[in-house]
Amino acid sequence: MASKFLPRGALIDLKKSEERTNAKRKREGLESRPVRLVVCGCPDQNCGGWHTILTDRLIPTPEECRVLLSEHNKLRKRIRSEASRSK
Repeated sequence: MASKFLPRGALIDLKKSEERTNAKRKREGLESRPVRLVVCGCPDQNCGGWHTILTDRLIPTPEECRVLLSEHNKLRKRIRSEASRSK
């Protein structure tokens, strides 16, 4: 058994789907778009699902990630300090 929930064939199917989707993203120039796994509920033992390219969203650049992370950390620190004052 390959994993706790999915049989070996389903894991191989998912991995191949990921590889095909990444190749398609590269061919079409969509590297800045995220990929989402869609798990189907079909009764086939070797079907794990497929991957979908989300064309309506963008993956943030490293610079944007740093800014978002620093803003989030500042917010968390402010909330934490306000919570400790109220005790």
